[in-house]
Amino acid sequence: MKVLTNEGLARKFGEEITELGYELVTYSEKNPNEKEDYGEDVLIGAINLKDLDYKNHKNLKYIFLTSVGIDFLDLDYIRENNIILSNNNGAYDDPIAEWIVYGLLQVEKNDMLNIENQKRKEWNRRTKGFNLYGKKALFLGTGTIAVAAAKRLRGFEMELNGFNTDGRKVEPFDNVYSIKELDEVISEMDYVIMCLPHTSKTYHFLNEDRFNKLKEGTVVVNISRGPTVDEDALIKALESGRVKGASLDVFEEEPLPKSSPLWDMENVYIYPHISFISEDLEKRQFSTAYHNLKALQNDGDFRNIVDFDKGY
Repeated sequence: MKVLTNEGLARKFGEEITELGYELVTYSEKNPNEKEDYGEDVLIGAINLKDLDYKNHKNLKYIFLTSVGIDFLDLDYIRENNIILSNNNGAYDDPIAEWIVYGLLQVEKNDMLNIENQKRKEWNRRTKGFNLYGKKALFLGTGTIAVAAAKRLRGFEMELNGFNTDGRKVEPFDNVYSIKELDEVISEMDYVIMCLPHTSKTYHFLNEDRFNKLKEGTVVVNISRGPTVDEDALIKALESGRVKGASLDVFEEEPLPKSSPLWDMENVYIYPHISFISEDLEKRQFSTAYHNLKALQNDGDFRNIVDFDKGY
């Protein structure tokens, strides 16, 4: 069987792929459609696949992603052609969970000012500060990333709340609220942390109406997908002070345009979609794809197969 991936991933994982007995085929990210059809059975990649015209690949039966997100793919085409799709759910929980803690601390400890003072060599002591302990956090989404972050925040003696559609209980959250309860309880929260996947149901899930329900001085973190948050509404909420600060790793348009007001806001921390980065990134990056390549040769016990009805 043939496995197709880009040259960058091939340099990292090509040996492991060929050791499993697969024929490795590569394409250049600069010219991904140099060939109309690479003849592969399995396609491995991430967001770079949006530039590859895989619809012309007649033998394609499996797509194993190294990313968690899938919204850059033509899901209707993949579903209609019975292509098995897996994502890398769970692989990046630990580094992203740490990033959530980091983002909250940056806002509450006014890290922007700390760094500026250090650069200017100014000893400016402040008499007002903010803390995490005693606060209420609401995770929009109770998946594996949210769970990993909640476990880390437990040590800060916070109240940890989650949201999922039906309000089903998930550890380690103190409370989990349903869609019917969300708009009532969101006004009680100090922190709102977006952990929802991007689907038709979650587009602009955090919208102007919900921003208006937040209490004054709420902190927002988004490590999921940019379109889950209405960016214009977020900017308004930041300007009004309803949102005290935001830590943002994802945006509606990436790279974030230089014209975006977010760049110039002193209470906004911008990261270029890097919250998944870690010392052991390569191991995490290839974990699900490698498992599924082995499963394809053996028992077919695939991991993280996407449910097209749910959209993740």
